Amino acid sequence: MIGIDVLVLEGASASAVGTTVDVVSAANRIIGTQTFDLRFVSPESRVTLRGGLSATTHPFERAEPREIVIVPGLGAADAAEISERLAATDTALAGHWLEHAHTRGADIAASCTAVFVLAATGLLDRRRCVTTWWLGAELAKMAPDAHVVIEEMVVRDGPIWTAGSAFAHIDLMLALMRHLAGVALTDELANRLVVDQRTSQAGFLIPSHIAASDESVAALESFVRSRLDQPHTLDSLARWCNTSTRTLARRTANAVGLSPMQFVQRIRLNQALHLLRTTQLALGEITTAVGLSDPATLHRLVKRHTGRPPGALRPGVSTAAR
Repeated sequence: MIGIDVLVLEGASASAVGTTVDVVSAANRIIGTQTFDLRFVSPESRVTLRGGLSATTHPFERAEPREIVIVPGLGAADAAEISERLAATDTALAGHWLEHAHTRGADIAASCTAVFVLAATGLLDRRRCVTTWWLGAELAKMAPDAHVVIEEMVVRDGPIWTAGSAFAHIDLMLALMRHLAGVALTDELANRLVVDQRTSQAGFLIPSHIAASDESVAALESFVRSRLDQPHTLDSLARWCNTSTRTLARRTANAVGLSPMQFVQRIRLNQALHLLRTTQLALGEITTAVGLSDPATLHRLVKRHTGRPPGALRPGVSTAAR
């Protein structure tokens, strides 16, 4: 039997907690045995989740960490709320318990804002990780020794697993199940839960939103968006910003977690996805409009970042047809 601990803090995401229960329960039913044993742990014996739901838990002092530890999102919406939660006593106690779990060899998985708890303990140092896309820059500031990648949905680096926004928690659970029980079980889980297995947050990114933390990067985003059909190079972008290529690279990394050219490609992809979903323009026309080299490149980018071919995103295409 594999022990799975769900570390639940006050105000945690009820949807993530519920998703964890549903996925583990469904996996046990499919396998036909109690392969996974689920247990809630926290500093106290009872916690209240976001929305008023509550959960009975095993207090840390009576709960030695087991093979897998899952930390649902904190229920915080922005950097200020995250800072407030990280300063709370229960979160500090959770950090110490997670460090203990790590030394005992547990796999530790966190989604959304719970990834910041791992950052506060140093568990993300020198590791690739992800959080919800609009907080990527904040995570990079908090954990400068980590490699934050905002476009991926789930990232595994050794025993540390991280995932994007709150509803990426199901992607995290499916990734864990694929690791623990194989592809066949995971495919059946996804089918029973009617869940598409997604690999990227890129289709949900809003470049102008994440660029807003730096006025110069926001201005660059507007400039590129107004000239999508034109070629851009690192040198030409730096000249337009009246800065060095090194300074520009530092600014975009701090603001959006991307290099300048990755940022340009993200803007192109974002607009291409919008056109695919809202127009009947031919693939070649969209390719030209967003400044990509050819339709094959567009097809590859869309498939990589959404898990679907461009045609599946067209208006009026049903889920069954995909």
